[in-house]
Amino acid sequence: MGELREGDFDALVRVLKSDDYLGLMERLSVLDPEGALGFDLLASQVRLAVSDEAARSRAESWLRRAAPRDPRVLDAIRTYAGEPTPVGFGPVGPVPVGPAVRNTVSDSAAGNIVQAHTVEQVNFYVAPPDPALWLDAATVDPHALGAPHEGPYIRRDRDADLGPERRDGFLLITGPPLSGRTTTAWAYVRRLPPGTEVCVPPPGTDLRALPERIAARKSPCVLWLDDLERYVEGLDAALLSRLIAMGVRIVATMTDAAYDEHRFGTPATARVLSRARVVELELEWSEDEFDRIEEAGDPRFEALTDWCGDLRVTEYLAVGPHLWAEWRRAGRPSGNQPGHQLVRAVLDLMRCGMSGAPRELARAVYEMYAPEHTDAFDAALAWAVRPRHGVTGLLVESTEAGGLVGYGYLVGEAIQSDELPPVPYETWDLAVAQGGQLVTHLATVHFRTGAKSGDPEAMYRLARLTDDEEWLRKAADAGHTAAAADLGRALADRGEARAAEHYLEKAADAGDARAATLLGKLLRDRAEGWWSAAARQGDHEAASHLATLLLGRGKVDEAYIRSYQALHTSSAQSSALCGAIHRFWQQEETAQVWFDRAAAAGDDTWSADAFGPAMSISDEEEQLRVECADADADVLGIHVTHVGAFLEKHGRVDEARTWYQKGFELGDAYAAFRLARLREQGGDEDGAAHWMRKAADAGHPGAVKALGGGADTVEG
Repeated sequence: MGELREGDFDALVRVLKSDDYLGLMERLSVLDPEGALGFDLLASQVRLAVSDEAARSRAESWLRRAAPRDPRVLDAIRTYAGEPTPVGFGPVGPVPVGPAVRNTVSDSAAGNIVQAHTVEQVNFYVAPPDPALWLDAATVDPHALGAPHEGPYIRRDRDADLGPERRDGFLLITGPPLSGRTTTAWAYVRRLPPGTEVCVPPPGTDLRALPERIAARKSPCVLWLDDLERYVEGLDAALLSRLIAMGVRIVATMTDAAYDEHRFGTPATARVLSRARVVELELEWSEDEFDRIEEAGDPRFEALTDWCGDLRVTEYLAVGPHLWAEWRRAGRPSGNQPGHQLVRAVLDLMRCGMSGAPRELARAVYEMYAPEHTDAFDAALAWAVRPRHGVTGLLVESTEAGGLVGYGYLVGEAIQSDELPPVPYETWDLAVAQGGQLVTHLATVHFRTGAKSGDPEAMYRLARLTDDEEWLRKAADAGHTAAAADLGRALADRGEARAAEHYLEKAADAGDARAATLLGKLLRDRAEGWWSAAARQGDHEAASHLATLLLGRGKVDEAYIRSYQALHTSSAQSSALCGAIHRFWQQEETAQVWFDRAAAAGDDTWSADAFGPAMSISDEEEQLRVECADADADVLGIHVTHVGAFLEKHGRVDEARTWYQKGFELGDAYAAFRLARLREQGGDEDGAAHWMRKAADAGHPGAVKALGGGADTVEG
């Protein structure tokens, strides 16, 4: 026999839901007597399960216990599920040619023998001599009685009415669905006197033979009838009286609806139910019951009081494990990946300390987790919020919590589980950006733990969250690019340029453009300082470099002085710089002399053409228009405005207005500023205020200043 396969559990469910389960039970009674004891109860649980998931879960639990005891158990199940018959097994079912025929023999008497057309094979199913399970009350497992219970039992207030010292012949526990009826009844059975046996007949059992079988065992007995409505047809008042007279305790459960239906139904069932002492359970738990949860000290209950919310405890405990299992299975390759990732996104945000996830925030995290399913968000949300078991969805939309909330059991499991991956740092960033004291506290704790373990990413985020420069330095020294850039900027702002250069260079080498720009500025400032010092000591080359730098920074007069200082070297560069400055002063003839001097120095690089030839007004206008035609879209507005400025400078005001209008439409705020000035010069105060306001709205600093701080401060 091989290992358990995923399909074995589904195969077992199929057999249990068919009539073939009796044949399989007979086979198992030979192979695995211990497992066969619970098989018939398993069959009834599977048939009555509220969902396919619940049926499969119970079958899986039973099979994982039974298969290791005898490897042939799996072979038997696979055979009855329709897989090839293993060696040693005979035919297991009829293969009808015409209408299917089933013939039975019960208590050695054949009945209803019918043949239609040709019957290839006739199987005789012989009922076991005693189909009931007999279990020790002191040790009986809750699952064996149909109670999906884990951990210690939390005493209910009504347990005071269920003391084993009471000699109730017939005890009936009722309540709404998921109120904990079966678990409470199981806890009552566990408190019965030592040596008591529990008789668990399968639904539909002919109970008339029970008195003789119970008497033959010569032990105190409790008759277990969970969901009593499944047995009332075979339990009449006479049989009930006989069992009670024998000292048999009868413990039964019913939903409120089933009790109301049968209590006032047929006279026979009404007479049976009238004999019961009824104890009613409520869904709502009292404060005393909640106190007992905390007193239990069991880690499985740690999250219960925090995350149960307005749901009843028994609903929470009963439905929660099924929802957790469904969510985990949805994460398989064949499962609902979009739904799984959306639930994970909300649970992760709640693990960060958020009480709920606004829908757009949940969408943002979901798209990080499932980038290949970004268009499936709405479908994933519909799946996640669909109510299960008539109680709740995996997610709930809560106005009070401000968005999507994970079902409490899922949140509690996610917080305590060691199986889930840590919340990604990007999710923490989004949660922290939402604000909230708890989120900030949890993020600080989380990042500090990671930082102490040596994670540079955690160090960086801790530094940003706490403004702790020491952690920022540790992250930068550990190679974190953003940390190096941030630390370099902080040092530069404090005037510690030399210390900043080290970190900015690290960031620049890693591709950080802003760090590279700042590093260049710092190095330029240092170069200016050193060239100035050298020039003061008469170094002509330093004066030449300094002149070039000063000209680029707009310090024209000072650049001219330094260029003259450098002329002693007969430098072509210095001569050309003097020529460029004279051209800037519109002294074209003098500029040409300097350009000729530069060329005569033997370096054609510094000819007049290096700075562009002198142009007439028409040539300059044409050059501006060419530049405008070649401009990229993001700077086109600036070039269009410059054409307008040229036209205005040469008195062509009407043409200038047209170009300014185009420049503003293309996004250049300066164009609106120039239009305002033209209106002002023409005496149009209203028009000037209108365009100045537009310039300020577009962010032009001169317009903002002119309006006294902003467009919104201007009347009209």
